[in-house]
Amino acid sequence: MRMCFVRALSFSVLAMIFVGCSTARRTSESLMPSEEKEAADPATGPVRESYHLRARDFVRIGVINEADTFVERRINTDGTIDVPFLKDDSLVKIAGLTMTEAQGELAKRFGVYFKTPQVSVEIRGYAERRIYIDGSVGKTGPVPIPPEEEITLKKALATAGGILRSGNRSGVIIRRKQPDGSVRTFEINVSRIEEGKDPDVLLEDDDQVFVRESRI
Repeated sequence: MRMCFVRALSFSVLAMIFVGCSTARRTSESLMPSEEKEAADPATGPVRESYHLRARDFVRIGVINEADTFVERRINTDGTIDVPFLKDDSLVKIAGLTMTEAQGELAKRFGVYFKTPQVSVEIRGYAERRIYIDGSVGKTGPVPIPPEEEITLKKALATAGGILRSGNRSGVIIRRKQPDGSVRTFEINVSRIEEGKDPDVLLEDDDQVFVRESRI
């Protein structure tokens, strides 16, 4: 009889230990910071979400499951795209918008014809973007900007073969066309960028970079 009581008591203790460990483990998981939970199963967002559509991008747009709404067009130089299905309201400005923003803008227009239109926007081809480098560099001429990427002055100069020994590193000129047609000129000290004293400069489409000859 005593032996049975001892076995029953041991079994009860083991059961309590198991339940306690299980509860502690669940409690520990529930208190885990949200960042740690996400790190264990990272979510992958859309690759192009940060990309802003540009004039001359070639896109395909339309309402899902509505074949007659789809068109493939190159975005006009004024940033609009012609959507014949929208009739008198067919020109929609989407350049400068992200993919999500463009979908939202188009959904407003299609909303006149559909209750809850699900709009698809696909990039079929990117507009060419480039900057131009001249002066005392290894190779003068245009430097393409890769799709969905940006290019800095330091990277552009490296792509052009770097500044020659005869080049003036402290007075690199950037000429940038403004929306009103005027040209703004910047003078950049590349040496300070290379030394980490100044931040690198983000270049824009059609920027002109000129490296002068050093006077020394």
